[in-house]
Amino acid sequence: MIAMDACHTKNKKYPTLLFLATAVDGNNNILVLAYGIAPVEDRETWCWFVENLKHAIHGLASPNVLIVSDRQKGLVDAVADELPSNEHVHCIFHLRMNLKRHFGAQVAQYFHRLIYAETKDIFEDALKDLEERFPNGKEAVQYINGIDRTKFARYAMKLPRYGRVTSNSVECMNGAFLKLRVYVARRLIFEVWTYMMRKFYKRRVAAETSVELLTKYAKDRLSEFEREFGRYVTCNSDQNVALVQTNGGAEQFVVNRLPRLSYTCFEPQEMLWPCIHVMSWCRSKGEDYLQFVDRIYFQKSLAACYSQNIPPITEQDLKVSVTCRAPEPAIRRGRARMVRIPNGGGRGRRRTEYSYHVRDEPRFIPSQGPRSAPQTETGAGTSTRVAEEGAGPSTQAAKAKGTRRCGVCKEVGHRRDTCPVRKQTEALRTQYFQEN
Repeated sequence: MIAMDACHTKNKKYPTLLFLATAVDGNNNILVLAYGIAPVEDRETWCWFVENLKHAIHGLASPNVLIVSDRQKGLVDAVADELPSNEHVHCIFHLRMNLKRHFGAQVAQYFHRLIYAETKDIFEDALKDLEERFPNGKEAVQYINGIDRTKFARYAMKLPRYGRVTSNSVECMNGAFLKLRVYVARRLIFEVWTYMMRKFYKRRVAAETSVELLTKYAKDRLSEFEREFGRYVTCNSDQNVALVQTNGGAEQFVVNRLPRLSYTCFEPQEMLWPCIHVMSWCRSKGEDYLQFVDRIYFQKSLAACYSQNIPPITEQDLKVSVTCRAPEPAIRRGRARMVRIPNGGGRGRRRTEYSYHVRDEPRFIPSQGPRSAPQTETGAGTSTRVAEEGAGPSTQAAKAKGTRRCGVCKEVGHRRDTCPVRKQTEALRTQYFQEN
């Protein structure tokens, strides 16, 4: 199963997007298969990424390879064009967030019953219950019916998802690369390459030196099942079919070995390892349950996954291609920010431009003088506030002298408590109330 997604980089001057394709190995470790950088996320860029991914990974265009992603239109169209034979399913988290936004949190929570429905009848019953239980249930059911069930319902999927119903593997790598995403494109490519080279070597050494038969992830999970053997009783029908139930009969599951290994708990079909009911059945027959464990959970397969070396490179080795365009610099619009700078009094401020603001000419050129304000005789620093654009001569002169202006009439030489205009206004107001 391969997950795909794109995330924004954190470089403010040259904003781009980091495209990722990830998978999960038999030890539940996230493996980055490919990554790329593009200026926008649309159908064209996703077609470019998926096409190069198809050429890099042999056997990717196969019906046995599952693709999981969100419902981004460009990504869905690119997978349909470049990988038409692959099964493409949706991330459940994004579907749930859409239901929560349109129909509320309770409908989104109930959606999980539809996701994990084991049969079509259970799915239809849950869908009918959803329509009757909530006031907006009818609209929610219409929205759900507009989505292909093979994209999210477990009973309708043809391939196992290994217990992963979301694209969290690629989202986790977006978070892992958070500190690296501040770099420009060339440096980002180098840092991600070095990160994966280090991970590959560490995991290859651990797999080759391990003396265990199974990976730690599979061994821990199957060990939990072994500790629950005493709860179940097996009733064999023949050599291939049996009923496994708890001592009180509260839980009952049918194990059928033919024509293909199937169980009513659906965990073996989903995870490709034996569940506790199959392990109980194997114990009653004296068989080894490891025959039902998929090969991806063995240490040999894990070592083969990381057998290829990632060669080291330097940043100078990344030569610019003639077909590769440089990212467009960002243009920040609006007024420049007021940023405080240190001075003698600690109150000075000046207006500064964004370092990545691209214009024909700068809107403001800060003073090239000293950053600290000159000290007065009393030791207090004078104001270093830059005069505002469009301010009149009297205002600029007042700020240069450090004097104040009235908050009522905006004149220099007095304050609002001694303003003659204010006194005249108050006198007229008092006279009005006395006469009326």
